[in-house]
Amino acid sequence: MQTGDDELVSEEEAEEGPAALKRLREKLKKAVEEKQEYLEGWQRSRADFANFKREEATIHADKEARITANLIEELLPALDALELSLKHEQTPTLKMLEKQFLESLRKIGVERFGTVGDEFDPHKHEALAKRGEDHTVASVERSGYKIDNHIIRPAQVII
Repeated sequence: MQTGDDELVSEEEAEEGPAALKRLREKLKKAVEEKQEYLEGWQRSRADFANFKREEATIHADKEARITANLIEELLPALDALELSLKHEQTPTLKMLEKQFLESLRKIGVERFGTVGDEFDPHKHEALAKRGEDHTVASVERSGYKIDNHIIRPAQVII
């Protein structure tokens, strides 16, 4: 009785003996080499695909951040006008509108920065004038905005 792993050997090959055994060993060696080659190719393909997926995820995340930043840049003039209006007139309606606007931005990851008393940071602030010797923000002329650590627009300040 033959099992699935046994190979049928013809009577001629069985009579040849050692020569047939040598041929079978060569076939086995060739099959093992092919298997190893296929395995290595599959592993390379799998690694290439994993790298591709990682690169695509990074590109997608960067693209999404750029789209969000572009949208925010388009909305900033309206927010600046609102902020300027609040500097001149503190009405409850304007305060509520600003609060809603900033809350909506916060939900998509945008944060406003630039407050009086902050330490001046040239990466986050654009100095319009310097009045004192210390490097703290004395006045915020226009707020800055960022997404995570990406500055969309620096705050314009007087130090």
